[in-house]
Order: sequence, then C-alpha cells, then structure tokens
Amino acid sequence: MNHRIISTLQSIEISHSFAMNYNHGVEMHGKWDSFEPTRFVYAFFAFNMIYAIDWKLTLIENRLKYQRTSSENYAKDQFQSLIDFVFDHENLAFENALKFLDQNRELFSVVSTMEEDYNSSRKSNRNTGNSIAQDFLTASKKFSAGIELLASDHFDLLQMSYTVRNNLFHGEKKAHQMKEKGHRNRLLHYGNIILATNESFFEVMKTQYNYRRIENWEVQDNL
Repeated sequence: MNHRIISTLQSIEISHSFAMNYNHGVEMHGKWDSFEPTRFVYAFFAFNMIYAIDWKLTLIENRLKYQRTSSENYAKDQFQSLIDFVFDHENLAFENALKFLDQNRELFSVVSTMEEDYNSSRKSNRNTGNSIAQDFLTASKKFSAGIELLASDHFDLLQMSYTVRNNLFHGEKKAHQMKEKGHRNRLLHYGNIILATNESFFEVMKTQYNYRRIENWEVQDNL
C-alpha cells in the first residue's frame, strides 16, 4: 500500500478509536455522566469514511478509489460493498468483533423492546419483502442465539443502524431525551454494530494487507 492509503487508514482509525476505546460523556456542574450519542456519532464518522472508498479497487490499483453509484440508495449500496469486502476475506471478522463488544449477546433482548424503531413499515433495501425492522430483529435474534451471521445478516443490522442514525441526525430528539436510559441502551447497541463493522475492516487490513494498527499514543496525540 502506498503512503496515501496508509495515511488515510490511520486517520480513519483514529476516529474509530475515539468511539471504540474512550468513554463519552457530558459535564454539568462538575459532574460527568455517560452520553452514548457521542460514541454513536464518532463510530459513524469512521464508518462513513470507510464505506466511501472502494477498497477492493483501491488495493488492486494501489491508489485511493472512491465509490461511485447512481442509485438513490447509494449509501446502502456502498456499505454493501464494504460488507462484501470484509466477508470475502474473513466471514467471521464482524461477528467476532460484535461478540467482543456485546459479550453477553444482549442485542436482541435490548433492541426488541424499542418500539419506536419498529413502528415503521419501510421496506428493506435487500428486497426480502419484509420491513427493515423485521429483518433487523431476525438478524439480531440470530446473533443473540449464537447462530453464525451471514453477510445478509450484517447488512440487515447495518441498515437499521443507518435508519436510526438518520432519525438521530434529522429528527426532533431533545438532549434530555437522549439521556433517558432506554435511548442510551439503544444507541449503545446500535453503536456496537457500527464499531464491529469498523473493527472487522481494520482487522482484515491488518491480517491480509499488513496494515499496522495505530497505538494509543497516536490517538492521544490527536486529542
């Protein structure tokens, strides 16, 4: 890999590490409280930068090649490309990363109680005939039951997380609502899906392409 590719990877991984390895909170009158939305947002910053690049073509040509698509669902087309890249190299990378973040496999038990996420009939972009919510619940239940996840399950988990991201960025939630326990748990687990996706990508780059993962001091220098 050339210097520009490596530099880009390191820059993205620093954003990923902010979400992966640091506690996130808000301070009021000298007291800090956990605030999962900032972790979720940092995870998405890194995710957006990763899936914007066509990594298969980048590594073939040894130069950065960005995704191009004319589809109205361009973002989901792009992260499908990322999923395919990861699964083509290591089909358990994502699942192993998610198990590390959610060691008790609580994903289904937590998110299945969030009714506001599942009152929409918006159809899945995978053309399954189900809603995004239905496909997400099926995939999250598989994970919680210890059943091996397929690339299609990864997509179903991501498209729901992306929908939540859109609702968070463009919806009408107030800060005090974001601090409610239910919403914090919700974003913690959706954030885990994004972080596991990012982490699986970096592990593929490390094991298959000799990318050197950044160290803590490199992250500290960017705080």
